[in-house]
Formats: sequence, structure tokens, C-alpha cells
Amino acid sequence: MLPARFQVSMASILLLAALMTPSPMHALAESTLPDGCLGTLQENQIVIYYFHRKFRCQACGPLEETLRAMVQGRYEQQFRTGVLAMCVINLDEPENRHFLDDFRLLSNSLVIAEKRKGVVQRFTNLEAIWDITEGTEAIAGFLHREVSRYLPGS
Repeated sequence: MLPARFQVSMASILLLAALMTPSPMHALAESTLPDGCLGTLQENQIVIYYFHRKFRCQACGPLEETLRAMVQGRYEQQFRTGVLAMCVINLDEPENRHFLDDFRLLSNSLVIAEKRKGVVQRFTNLEAIWDITEGTEAIAGFLHREVSRYLPGS
């Protein structure tokens, strides 16, 4: 028998196993895309970037939640096959500051970019997203219209 300090209940073992088992979302986050990205790295794909700062505004949380839900719901097939990926990137991190120049950013931004052979061919900064005040359905509709411009047949 083990000394008392080494004895662990079965419930503790199960809880520890549950905490250490990655969720499906966590598994996606550990895919081949860097910097908080979800999806699978492809040379030819559409990437939705949500750029934020360390301190976020009141609208940032709902926007990010709506974006994640839309990408993983409405575009599930494109997301799972690597046609579409999503990255949530903190611009205050030193390794991410290059995005300010890459996409000519001034502040928090939502950008859709098309990559061909690993190089961004075109992108759109969706600045109008910050003007939508009607709620998540209006945000989702706007995002769908914009993503559809990059994903034929979506």
C-alpha cells in the first residue's frame, strides 16, 4: 500500500485524465497553423484573420465568438478540408507585429486573405464590421457575404 501522500482517489484520476485530454477545439488549435490559428495549413486557402490587442473593447468578444461559430458551422466542410482557416492574433505580441505592415493595419481588424502557393494574393480589411450594431445575426450576415466573395459556391 502507498503512503497517504501518494494515495489518489479514482475520481481524482478521472478528473486529471479529463483535464489532460484535448478537446476537439484544442486539437484544431494545435494543427499546423501558427499563432492561435484553427484549421490545417494549405498552400492555397482562404484565411480569416481576427487581429486584436491585449486589451479588448466591448464588441471584440461577441465578434470573435460569432466569427468562430460561423467558420465552424456554416463553413464546416471548407474549414475541415483546409480550404478555409481562421487565425486570432494578438498584435501586441512581438512576433505578430509584422501583420501591421503586411495588411496595413492601424488597430483591431478583421481581414480575409487568399493565399496561393503560400503567398497572400489579395486581402480585404473588413472595416465596416465595427459599424454593425444590430447584433450577432447582422454580423454573421455581413461575414457570410464577405467570405462568399472569396469562397466560390459557399
